[in-house]
Parts: sequence; C-alpha cells; structure tokens
Amino acid sequence: MRRNNINTIAEVIKKLMRNNKLSKRFDDLNVLDVWNNIIGKDLEKYIKSTKLVDDKLYVKLRSSIVRNEISYKKTQLIQRINKKLKKDVIKDIILK
Repeated sequence: MRRNNINTIAEVIKKLMRNNKLSKRFDDLNVLDVWNNIIGKDLEKYIKSTKLVDDKLYVKLRSSIVRNEISYKKTQLIQRINKKLKKDVIKDIILK
C-alpha cells in the first residue's frame, strides 16, 4: 500500500470547500442555522418556512404581528447574520 497519497480529513475538507458550488451551499445552510438561533424558539413557532435564494432570505410567517416586528428589525437581523458568518451572505430578508 502506498502511503504518500494519504490526505488528512482537514485537507480533503479544504479542497471540497474550494469548490464554489459546495461552499455556496454550505453558506446557505449556515444562514438558516444562524437565522434559527437568532430568532429563538419563541418566534420559531410563527414561521412556516425559510429559504435562501440569490442572497435573499425568504421567510413565510403565520402571524402578521410577528411580520411587522421582524420588518422593523430587518436591517439589524441582516447585520447580525452576516456578522456571525463573517461575510456578507444576506442582502435582504423578504417576509411573506
């Protein structure tokens, strides 16, 4: 068996992350995870679904009151998400 062709797991992951499509998808998953952490369990029950399309986070809500509250804090939420991810992934939050 040849040993000179063995890579560590960290090296393999770094190579995979250089792939633009994979890194974009990984960022998308991180955005949704950070969003759920920021919103918290109290507001999470009012959210029907979330998805990320073209740097915009689409959030479907069950309550118009919660929609208004989130719309007031939209810029703060965008800044918090981007700060946690340490890059500008989200440009806008669309509330439906």
